[in-house]
Formats: sequence, C-alpha cells, structure tokens
Amino acid sequence: MNMSAEKNEIIKWVQSLENPVLIGEINKIRKRTSFDFEKEWIEGISISEARKKTSDFIKSLDWKK
Repeated sequence: MNMSAEKNEIIKWVQSLENPVLIGEINKIRKRTSFDFEKEWIEGISISEARKKTSDFIKSLDWKK
C-alpha cells in the first residue's frame, strides 16, 4: 500500500472514532514536538512482561455468570 492510500485509511479511521479518550490520545501524539526513540525504548516493557501483565489482568476478571 502506498503512502497516500495509507493516509486515506488513517483519515477514514479517525473520522469514524467516537471515543473521546482515544481522540485525546491521538491529539497528544499529534502535538508532540519531538520523539526520543531511545528514551521510549528504555521505558518500554518486554513482550514477556506484557504477556504476564495481560494474563494476570485476565485472571483477575470476575468470570462468574
């Protein structure tokens, strides 16, 4: 997919959004003046940690019917 088509897909998706929290997060990204990849990489979590947190969260849910 070329860049123009990708942009159009993103525009369509953003126009369909109705969640104000998600729109706020997109605005935060849009208003960033810089992005320090190295800093973000250091502060990120590993895939194994993400899997564990997800698993713990799912196990904490109330599964009673």
